[in-house]
Amino acid sequence: MDQAEQVSHTDFDELYYEQLLNTGIAAARGGDYDQARPLLVKASELKPADALPWLWLSTVTEDPDEQRDFLERALAADPANAAARRGLVMLSDKLDKTRLVEEGESVPAQHPDEPEEAHVLQAFSCSQCGGLMEFDVESQNAVCRSCGYVEVIEEEAASVEASEQVLDFVLPTTRAHRWAEAQHRLACSQCGAISLLPPGQTTNECPYCGSRQLIASDETVELVDPSLIGAARFDEGQALGGLRLWLGNGWFIPDDLKKLARTSRLRPAYYPFWTFDGALQMDWTCRVNEGSSRNPQWGTRQGVETEMFDDVLVPGLRSMLARELSRVEPFRLKELVEFKPEILAGWKALTYDLPLADASLKAREKVARRVRRELYNRVLVGYQKQDLRSGAMSWSGMTFKLVLLPLWVGTYHYRGKRYRLLINGQTGKVGGEKPTDTVKVVGLVLTALAALAVCSLSIWALGLLLGLFSL
Repeated sequence: MDQAEQVSHTDFDELYYEQLLNTGIAAARGGDYDQARPLLVKASELKPADALPWLWLSTVTEDPDEQRDFLERALAADPANAAARRGLVMLSDKLDKTRLVEEGESVPAQHPDEPEEAHVLQAFSCSQCGGLMEFDVESQNAVCRSCGYVEVIEEEAASVEASEQVLDFVLPTTRAHRWAEAQHRLACSQCGAISLLPPGQTTNECPYCGSRQLIASDETVELVDPSLIGAARFDEGQALGGLRLWLGNGWFIPDDLKKLARTSRLRPAYYPFWTFDGALQMDWTCRVNEGSSRNPQWGTRQGVETEMFDDVLVPGLRSMLARELSRVEPFRLKELVEFKPEILAGWKALTYDLPLADASLKAREKVARRVRRELYNRVLVGYQKQDLRSGAMSWSGMTFKLVLLPLWVGTYHYRGKRYRLLINGQTGKVGGEKPTDTVKVVGLVLTALAALAVCSLSIWALGLLLGLFSL
């Protein structure tokens, strides 16, 4: 059976098309072009007005004429598609060079930009005494631990257009990989997180889980560099102060929690996050009352709901739990600045293990869930509705950024039990688990039951009195 037929379906629908397309894209990303091509061809036949199958078809062939044809079809489907335009420009440049070589003419040598590694290596060394520089959250500058020299870091407001990249057709460049390639990589054998350290700097524990089982890692395949960073605004003393206040708040926590909690050392690090922008169009159908409440007249309506979304945040670490992160959100994404290695001085950085493709799916699921949840109140406002159903979804204008955000991660111990916590490095918001005082919970339940019993007795007594008066 043909691979394209293995995706189960009855008649053509949007879900089948999405499954077919996603399977083809996954095969193309994995380098299995023989499997990817028929899937993408079938997708393009089912929906020729979608540029995406044509774009990916251009990546699974080495024939320049075919590549041009596929890219031109993508542009015909979506004349504003930046990826298709860029692909055609690069293809034309490649064909021009090939023609020059075939005609015996010389091709101008390509001179790459000056290497940036030297700047990266020097970023954490003091220019006065050679000591280690550390990012100071109060002044937002790099300060030497040894002599106190201050190196001013010019924070540049990030250009949204410059930092965002078109999704699903990213063309990596040498410049995009230089910072990550220059770093020393250590992988945690317990949680899998990979720490990035400047050359010469070492660590003996994982910033995320605290494990001391770290091994060197040379994996850099298709590693995307961060484009933006949210500079830390809290030092360790301020983080611990916020933690103590947090430990003392809560209705059902033990009274001695703040006093007896033993806090382990907090581990600061910059964590990778993907952010996504774009637009969603969701079809919907429902039955709507076109009459009145006394004389209902039900008819069928359908339409399309549009959602423009911005900065949908997806953690770059698979091991980071959504419920854990939600306790310290939101992050100040509008305050992000252009990424500079100097801002990392004294902090560790982690790279992502959730690929861009998987992160984009999570972002779409997040947006789709929100729109479905709000759909009843968004469509046909003021009308009584029944059987409201969402249908096919269309995504457009998808762009992404990889950003680094500061977090303090640690644990505390109370009566022999370990509790995990996070602190937002931008806002100081603390989140995590707290023990529950069972006595307080039981007391509240008994109080509520007693109040309910008194209320019921009062009602019974009132009813009895009314009955006696009626006699």
